[in-house]
Amino acid sequence: MRPNRFFTDLDTSASIQWLTDKSQTYCSAEYIAQEIDECDGRQDLRVFYHQQSCSLSMDLLRALYLRGDSIESLRPVYLQARERLRLLEESIHACGMEKAKMDIINPIKVGLLLALGHALGESRIEIGRNTRAMSAGYDLFIDRLLSIYDPTRPLADDINHKPVYKNLYAVFDAAPEKRPSMIARYLDQWEKLLLSNKILGELYPVPERLQNEWDGFWCYPAAAVVAALNIDDSSFIDHEFYPTDLMQACAQYRGEPVILEPLQEPVLPAPPKRSPRRKPAPELLAPWQPLFELMATTLPKSLQASLWNALVEWLNEEWEEETLEAGGFLCAFSAAQWEMELLTTYRRLALLHVDWKDDESALSFCEAIARTLGIEEFFSPDPVTLNRPERVWEVLYTFHQWLAPHGYRLIAPLTGEDAYYALAVKTKDADTLITALEQAGLKVKTFADDQPF
Repeated sequence: MRPNRFFTDLDTSASIQWLTDKSQTYCSAEYIAQEIDECDGRQDLRVFYHQQSCSLSMDLLRALYLRGDSIESLRPVYLQARERLRLLEESIHACGMEKAKMDIINPIKVGLLLALGHALGESRIEIGRNTRAMSAGYDLFIDRLLSIYDPTRPLADDINHKPVYKNLYAVFDAAPEKRPSMIARYLDQWEKLLLSNKILGELYPVPERLQNEWDGFWCYPAAAVVAALNIDDSSFIDHEFYPTDLMQACAQYRGEPVILEPLQEPVLPAPPKRSPRRKPAPELLAPWQPLFELMATTLPKSLQASLWNALVEWLNEEWEEETLEAGGFLCAFSAAQWEMELLTTYRRLALLHVDWKDDESALSFCEAIARTLGIEEFFSPDPVTLNRPERVWEVLYTFHQWLAPHGYRLIAPLTGEDAYYALAVKTKDADTLITALEQAGLKVKTFADDQPF
C-alpha cells in the first residue's frame, strides 16, 4: 500500500476484484445486448452500461494506485479505460445522447485519468481524444481543464461543487509564477474539505467506516491542473495530499507553462425592452400585490411584469386552496421565478428559496442575487471558512455581511418550512419591507447577530 498516515495494511483485494469484474462485464457486447432485450429494446442502456464500465475502470485505477502498484504497471488498466471511453463515445453518438450527464464527469475521476495519462507519456492530442465521451456543459472546472486538450470544447456556465473547486479553478487564470503557491494552498485546504465531507465521492478516512472500500485521499484534481498547465511542483512535491510518485513520473514530460486566454464574464442578459401587459390579479392574489411590488423591486420593470404574469399563471394552474396565506405566497413567488426561467434565461433572482441543508445552492443563489443588484464585485467566500453545522445559514449570514458595504442587507422571512427564504433590499428601504412582511403574518430574521435560526 502506498505510504499514508491513515492505513498501512488495508486489504483491498476484494474491492479490486469486484471493480475488475464489473468494469469488464458492463462493457461486454453480449451483456449489453441481453439487458437491452430484457428492457424492450431500450438503446439508451448501451450508453448507461458503457458509462458504468468507464466509471468503474477509473475507480479501479484509484484502487490500484492506493494498493501501491507501480505507475508503469497501471498502463494496461489505463489503456483498458481508454478503450472503454471510446466505446462509450461510439454508443453516445449511436444513441444521439451527446449531452448525457454522467458519473464520470467528476473532478477526482477525471483528475487521475489525466495525470496518469501524462505520467505514462500520452500526447496531449491523445489525452484530448480520450475525453471526448465526457459531455460538456455540466461543470466549468472540468470543461476548462479538458479544453486545454480540446480547444473546441464548449464550456459550462458555472463550476459544479463550487465551494470545493473554485480556488483550484482560479489557477487557470493566474500568472505562471503564482500558480505553485496557489496549488500548495489548495492542497492545504484539501484535508479540511475532506474532514467536513464536502468533497463529492471522497470521505474522510475513518477506519471503522471505510475499510475495504477506501480508495485513497490524494488530490487528483490538483495533480491534473499541474500536469495540464506544466506547473513547477517542486515546492510541494512531497505534500501529503499530493500523489508524489505519480507526479514525479509526469515531470519528465513537462514543457513550458501553458497560458490560457482569460474567459470573459458572461454579460447579464438584457431584459425585454417592452414590458408585457400585466394579467389581472385573481381574487386570492390581489391582497398580495403591494408586497409583490416590494419584493420584485430589484428586477427591471419588464421582468417584474413577466414575473407577475408567471405568478398569475402558476396560481391559476397549480394552486388548489381557496385562500393564499403568507407562506403560500412566498412559495408561489419562488415557483413563478422558475416558471419564467428568471435565473436560467436572465441570470437574475429576486427571492432565494433553498433547502436548509443545500449550502451549495445557497451560495449559487446568493451570487445570482448579487448580479441582479448590479454589484460588480464577485461574492466568493472561502469554503474552508464555512465550517459551522448550520451551513446554509452561514452562507446567508456571510452574504448579509458582504452586502453591507454595497448598501444592501439580507432579510429572511420564516414560514415554518425546512427551508430558507431570503431577499436582498437596500438598507434604507429595509424597514419598509420588514414591516410589510410582518403585517402579512410572517416572522422576519435580519441577520443582526451571529445566531443561527
